[in-house]
Amino acid sequence: MIRKVILCIVIALVFPAGGLKAEDSTALTELNELSDTVFQLTRQSHYEEALQIVQYFKDRLKTAEKNGTLKTITSSQIRRVTLACYEMQKSLRSKETREKDKLKAAVQFRMLMDAIHSDHDPIWGSLKKPIMESFKALKAGIVQKEDSLTFQEKWNHFLALYDMIYPSLTIDVSQKQLQNVSNHIEVVQHGDFQNMSESSKLERLTTLQKDLEDVFNQTEEDDADPSLLWVILTTGSIILSTLTYVGFRKYRGEADRRKKRENDWPK
Repeated sequence: MIRKVILCIVIALVFPAGGLKAEDSTALTELNELSDTVFQLTRQSHYEEALQIVQYFKDRLKTAEKNGTLKTITSSQIRRVTLACYEMQKSLRSKETREKDKLKAAVQFRMLMDAIHSDHDPIWGSLKKPIMESFKALKAGIVQKEDSLTFQEKWNHFLALYDMIYPSLTIDVSQKQLQNVSNHIEVVQHGDFQNMSESSKLERLTTLQKDLEDVFNQTEEDDADPSLLWVILTTGSIILSTLTYVGFRKYRGEADRRKKRENDWPK
């Protein structure tokens, strides 16, 4: 009963009595506002309430689709939104899912709906700076001849950020552009990349960097909700620090094994 009351209060706050303004009365605007509510509740760790709003979102999506009030959305986009709802519910319901992973799902869900709702300046465009700056770190590491483990940590950080905006990119970016980016990512992911010369590595990263620049150049940086950006950047920092710690432990383990082999080697 309490949860139903909370749900009614949240909906009342999002959609005040008297209805929305005429320009904000479309079904798409309503769904976009609901996705923001899901994000805000997840950010505050109100998972049960967020789960209820996701279910309400699904009901409103089905109703709008049935009534034909989502004329600007393609069937493909509706499938993506439906899948995002499923992933959001799965994440919120699971007790094993970590808090940062719930946040990531909420951020992806929010940015996906924003990409569908916004004609320009999508929220995902605000991640241009941290994503493009990751290439500076990758290139600098190659020039400075950092070990492969350090490179992998930085590369994983880039992938974590790119993965966060990928669902939104499928809305705003052509399949051809996304495929080009994916092809270059696969090249760097392949084990042979570490055996390439320094110039070849830099060339590969530069090509990928240019493709991503072309993707971001389609939009201008958005004045996004500061709280959303905080979550995005904090999540990225958590991912990086975790990878760094794991990498350090792996490095320590390998160093200890080398030292043991040296000590055991007959003099």
